[in-house]
Amino acid sequence: MMAQVNLPQTLGVAYWDKQKSALAKAAKAPATKLPDALKELTKQHLALDWDAYGTDKLKTADDAKARAAELDAAVKGKIKALLSQAQAVETAATSFESEAKKDKAFPKEPLTAAAAIVKAAKEYRADVDTAVTAARKALDAKTQELAAQKSASGPSSAVIAKQTKLLKSKLLTAIALLRKPQPNARPMRFMIVLGKTSASLALAYAVGPAQEKLLKGLMPGEAPFKVLKDMKAVVVWEKNALTFVSDRLASTTLKKVQLWLKKLLKLNLKMRVRKSTGEVEETEGEDIPEHLLKADPADAADDLGREEFMERMASLDADIKAGLRGPSAARIKELMAEIAKLTKADKYGDADAELDEIEALLAGGEDDGADEQEDEQDADASTEKASGGAQVSFMKRFAGLQAGIKAGLAGADAARIKELVAGITQLSKAGKFADSEKVLDAIEALLKKGGGAAANSGSSSGKSAAQAMDEWKTRRAAAVNSLKSVATKVANAKHASSAKAIIELQAVIKNLTAEPATLQQVNELQRWLADDDVVADVCELAEDIRTPLLGALSQLRTAITA
Repeated sequence: MMAQVNLPQTLGVAYWDKQKSALAKAAKAPATKLPDALKELTKQHLALDWDAYGTDKLKTADDAKARAAELDAAVKGKIKALLSQAQAVETAATSFESEAKKDKAFPKEPLTAAAAIVKAAKEYRADVDTAVTAARKALDAKTQELAAQKSASGPSSAVIAKQTKLLKSKLLTAIALLRKPQPNARPMRFMIVLGKTSASLALAYAVGPAQEKLLKGLMPGEAPFKVLKDMKAVVVWEKNALTFVSDRLASTTLKKVQLWLKKLLKLNLKMRVRKSTGEVEETEGEDIPEHLLKADPADAADDLGREEFMERMASLDADIKAGLRGPSAARIKELMAEIAKLTKADKYGDADAELDEIEALLAGGEDDGADEQEDEQDADASTEKASGGAQVSFMKRFAGLQAGIKAGLAGADAARIKELVAGITQLSKAGKFADSEKVLDAIEALLKKGGGAAANSGSSSGKSAAQAMDEWKTRRAAAVNSLKSVATKVANAKHASSAKAIIELQAVIKNLTAEPATLQQVNELQRWLADDDVVADVCELAEDIRTPLLGALSQLRTAITA
């Protein structure tokens, strides 16, 4: 129940009517709209159902959001009108008091009553504002509470059954495409989600948040999760086995995936990992006949419907608009055009697959740290132990360079060294010691050269493509950490413009491609960073991320074209 706002007797028309006898004694009472204003205020107050904006009888987070929307509508409508009417009462009473005081012999009672009405009207408006603020907070808290309850209980059995059918259909369809690849077919990618005891798999031309959400939803009780998506890897059908061409996928993880697939597909599928060195690791499995690797039409028919697709499309609207201003704009436009054709033909399942790729593009440049974390995720337990050793190794090396760094900060390359040290601080706080080591490499090179002109100017002369890419990753990681830090501060400030600022910060982070490997990607990033208004706004809000990033891209461009 929302806190009730009481209308004090002082703001009732009866209170002012009591002044009639005293007003009759005045030589000439000023004309006033106060009685009518008080009547209208009472009418609007009684017409407002305060309980309609409370937290009673809310069963779901969506219910709470809907009620909050109703409150927002009332704030712009009925409640706004009520506050305006209270202001009209205050204005009328103030005007009456001012005019009446010009008559030195005017009776005191009406003047006292008018002053009391002015005070009561101000207090009433403050009470309404307080009640609205409290109602908003209560609804926000209720939304979070109900959402947490839903998250804890997990999806319903009906939802799990539907999602399981959908995933099974998508996997078998993908395997069928791999068994009989079409000319110029796009490379098939994979995502693996590892839980406490098992590992699940998604196959698609583009993998991203949609697949991650689906897989996690089908692994109840398996949290915390770790995600592996090797964007350089491909999946092929080779030697009658599902083959992952990847240098990052461990055989231990593959065996977990095989067991999970056996439960899902009821098939003991043979699986392989082929590394770039030619080394192959295989799991024991069966040669599955082609007819058993066909998707059930009934499962495919249980695909996404129009309402579900449109709801998902609407939820991504802001991110898509931001992406259309980023380096992936051209590809996103192509996919949006394809989605329009598919939805017109009522092919919402196919349109949803295209939306998966858009979402993957939007998330693709968001988090380099996720990739590094995933390197550890798919490794054996010994790798997790090694992460502590990486920290110790980094700290020892960093400490050993302190004297040299101090001397370098007094030299010609002071600005560049200071920038790199700041990057190390951010990376090490995030536990990214591998990247921190790379930054130390750059610092050490500067110190050894004694601050050579090439290092100071950011020239890429003599740099290999790999070195230039490492430099881009280092500067990008520093920029992303800086922007995330600013986003946290903006969110905590809870300013009216905080939401817009956070959206802009997130848009820039998402559009910073993790590994721009082609000349086209580098050129698109350079144009975007140089010309985009949102990037300019973010640089003003946070710090100048544009200059160091453009410098790294210039090095990378020269290295690629060399």
